[in-house]
Amino acid sequence: MAAQVRGRSPRPSIAATLAAVVIGAAAPGAAFAGDAAAILHEPLPPDPAEDLAMNVTLAGNLPAAIRAGRSHVGAPDPERLPSPSEPAYSPAPSDRFHADRDTRRPQVGRYDDPFTPSTSPFKRMRAFDGVHDDATLYVRDELKVQLPIGGDAGPGDDSFFSDFVVDLVPGQLVPIPSVGPGARIVRARLGVGAADVAFRVLRDGAENWFLEAQGARPPARARLVMQLAMPRAAFGGPTADLGWADLPRVAPLPERVALEAASVRAAIGVSRRLRPRAALAKLVQYFREFTDSDEPPRPSGSVYVDLALSKKGVCRHRSFAFMITAQSMGIPTRLVYNEAHAWVEVHDGRLWSRIDLGGSGTMTPGATDPSRPVYDPPEDGYRWPRGKTGGDEMVAQARAQAAGARALSSGQGGVHPDASDDPSLEVGQASPVQPGPSVARPARTASAAAAAPAKDGRADLPDEKDGRAAPPDETDRPRASIALEVPGTNATRGTALAMRGRVEAGGAGCDHVPVEISLRDIQTRRELHLGTLATDEHGAFVGAIVIPTAFWLGDYDVIARTPGGAHCTAGSN
Repeated sequence: MAAQVRGRSPRPSIAATLAAVVIGAAAPGAAFAGDAAAILHEPLPPDPAEDLAMNVTLAGNLPAAIRAGRSHVGAPDPERLPSPSEPAYSPAPSDRFHADRDTRRPQVGRYDDPFTPSTSPFKRMRAFDGVHDDATLYVRDELKVQLPIGGDAGPGDDSFFSDFVVDLVPGQLVPIPSVGPGARIVRARLGVGAADVAFRVLRDGAENWFLEAQGARPPARARLVMQLAMPRAAFGGPTADLGWADLPRVAPLPERVALEAASVRAAIGVSRRLRPRAALAKLVQYFREFTDSDEPPRPSGSVYVDLALSKKGVCRHRSFAFMITAQSMGIPTRLVYNEAHAWVEVHDGRLWSRIDLGGSGTMTPGATDPSRPVYDPPEDGYRWPRGKTGGDEMVAQARAQAAGARALSSGQGGVHPDASDDPSLEVGQASPVQPGPSVARPARTASAAAAAPAKDGRADLPDEKDGRAAPPDETDRPRASIALEVPGTNATRGTALAMRGRVEAGGAGCDHVPVEISLRDIQTRRELHLGTLATDEHGAFVGAIVIPTAFWLGDYDVIARTPGGAHCTAGSN
């Protein structure tokens, strides 16, 4: 199905018609006709599949390529000098996690993603497994042990490259990210250009990783490239159905926190009368139902109880309250966070695995690289409540906007050159694109997407506050209007429809508000929600959203709506 833009109404519209795709080829020898300066030899780009088959290695005995899922991934250059623009990981003091009451939805403006395939936003930067009497989280066992380097990826493992810059200071440990719980280092090389730097990697009891450069060296900026392997099951999926006696021992909570947790468990209706897997499912369901809110929970003396019983909060609040509640039942649980997202890890008697509780914010397009191959994790082992989505949705939207901006700037319009026509996609899903630019995966269903509009906010970092006031009353805000442009003249099922526009209210741009995009059948007036974009600080938005392969033929209006935000009320185009 191809889509042609029409002007049947003031709104942009697309008319769907059947079409054939013709791929042209030049006649044999045409490239050489009359070309006296024909290039007979030219360098070929690296071929990861060929490098893997030939066992090509780089500095530090790193493989030139690895197999990641069904594709091959080339290695980063371990001898590339760090550039001044690259973020660097530096020594940092030991920290704690203090829960806050700012439950507004955050805006993520920065995120360093060192892994290929990309695991954004699940870089494992800092984890906590202990609870103090004041509900502050800490690392229970700070003793650091050296991680071995060597071996190979096993049959149940997934493989990754990591590539990041570190500031080395003699005698100090540098916290570095790991790809997930149970990760192993297969190969690694630390260096400054062609010069190797001796090092070792250590971890503490919560599996936080630290880099130690060995030898007396002045402060230096170096590049660390590693080949990593990790059990695929640790990225999610169903947990083991074992008994309580099969779980690792959990240290008792402080008395006051334990009493508070008992009241929370009673309110949720969960106890050890359930098997661990059933109890986990009930907890995940409860905490995934949290909502972000401009109104913080009313203080009662315990931030844990206030968050848990109000069901208000974003990712860090959900993970904090989940960890304390689960540990009170004897379920080994950690809180993990980075600059963009927070989640929990739970040990089910076999291994630690990640559970995303949702509550992520919105990510600016510049915070993620749409050309990076994306990791395909196992299917989530727990059901998502209606209208709730995980942290990967935040990244998919940002990648879609970045891909849409790239398509618009290159004149590609509404047809994404790398999108695939995958008949297995559900309505409202995006076609996965690898290794080219990714496109939007707006929501699992159209109804779920419509029920979960985005809101504005700030970076999702613990204890950060931007001092923004609550939105004014409805009567104090002007009504929003949306100018929408769909530059492409054709669109195809399974491809991304690029678009851009601006939300205005009272003559000014409406910043950081969601823009919900739908297609409405001109004949039946039936609507299908495609996805949600977001405006920048000037009220502008740009992105690309996939037209589902299951979509019916016909003529459609493109509808853009916003529920409004701090400076405007709801409006449409």
